[in-house]
Amino acid sequence: MEASGGGLPPQNPPKPPQIGEGQDVLARWTDGLLYLGIVKKVDAPRRGCLIQFEDNSQFFVLWKDISPAAEPGDDPSCCVCAGNSRNAENSLVRCGKCGHAYHQRCHVPPAPGGAAPWSCRRCVFAVATKRGGALRRGPQARAMLRMKSVLPYALGALDWDPAHLHNLQHCYCYCGGPGHWNLKMLQCSRCRQWFHEACTQCLTRPLLYGDRFYVFECSVCRGGAESVQRLPLRWVDVAHLLLYHLSICCKKKYFDLEREILPFANSNWEALLLGPLAATPRSERYGRLLGVLSTHKDRFVSGREMKKRSGLFGLQSRAPPPPPPAASLSPGRGKGGARRRPPPRRCQDPPGSSYNFRRTEARGAASAPIRMFASFHPSNKPSSPTPDPDPAPPPARRRPHPRPAVAPPPVPAPPPVSAPPPVPAPPPRVLARRVTLDGTVQYLLEWGGGALL
Repeated sequence: MEASGGGLPPQNPPKPPQIGEGQDVLARWTDGLLYLGIVKKVDAPRRGCLIQFEDNSQFFVLWKDISPAAEPGDDPSCCVCAGNSRNAENSLVRCGKCGHAYHQRCHVPPAPGGAAPWSCRRCVFAVATKRGGALRRGPQARAMLRMKSVLPYALGALDWDPAHLHNLQHCYCYCGGPGHWNLKMLQCSRCRQWFHEACTQCLTRPLLYGDRFYVFECSVCRGGAESVQRLPLRWVDVAHLLLYHLSICCKKKYFDLEREILPFANSNWEALLLGPLAATPRSERYGRLLGVLSTHKDRFVSGREMKKRSGLFGLQSRAPPPPPPAASLSPGRGKGGARRRPPPRRCQDPPGSSYNFRRTEARGAASAPIRMFASFHPSNKPSSPTPDPDPAPPPARRRPHPRPAVAPPPVPAPPPVSAPPPVPAPPPRVLARRVTLDGTVQYLLEWGGGALL
């Protein structure tokens, strides 16, 4: 089923915003949040800009995801169509927060007329969106719910891959910004669009990376408030989710069950929303996790198999756990299944995704850029929306070819004929061996009744 908000006519390619190098802008990123940055380069052929964020990272952002500052002046023009014509039914209204002017009909949904204070869609989302879920109470939350009744783009015009995970336009959620399906996003079971965790108002707990054990319906499909239902998990799914989330946050493959996996699970036990499994006593969780990690060889690999410590575990393939059959989505009527187009590669990694759980002893990455308007929590982030492949193991050190530490004894001269034949000496026997710091192999030999190094 296609969302009613997808009935909008196909949008024309975005017009270049009135920005130049060195200008401050707000850029929406894959987590649905807006970050403050400076334009370093305008790339017209690719319809985007190279943005430097406040943490000095630089990333390419499409024009559609950039909001420049409003231009001062008494005669504004519409920031959507760039026109300044007006009439009684389609006048120009100015946002009370960002100062941008809109024709009433150019804004989605249409902006109200009159002199009453009004905030545009971008500013409402900037204020209401948060890591872990948007505001659920207050005037900004109510304004956000009204604006989420219609999408600002034509859903049926998006070009999807066969699995309906990526679209060619990098357009997702209510905000129309970029996204990555496995990085804290929910898929609507009716229209099959993906929605940022930060833009949804129905979640009670933050999402884990790759967690698809939800049945979610968006505001457009429901014609009102969103709905979400948690699906039951098995122990193998819990272990898979924990390992995948930790691998994204910490950029590692192997984690110690007793020192990393179990403490992380215990610290976030209520946030995992495990359903019937939530009643498992703390004393039994180690055995449950160890059992599934040791028996499901199709999903997990033990450190013992890789000549590491037996308490280490990792994923056979760094991919999220498959959703249960109950979460399977009905095929949509969009253009996703008609053609196979791989999504274009972004020139660089995203500035970051949130990590709302407690830190473990594992190594973490740097925090995301400072966000403007919405609240910000210090958090760990992956440097890439798509998990990086596991690093190749370091080459094994070549063992030096053993060489004798002492020269063989000289052959004694033949005795006189009259002398009795000598008793042959026993061959040297190796008692011990050691490798020095420079790689030299030394042997402790027993020869002639004595030891010699």
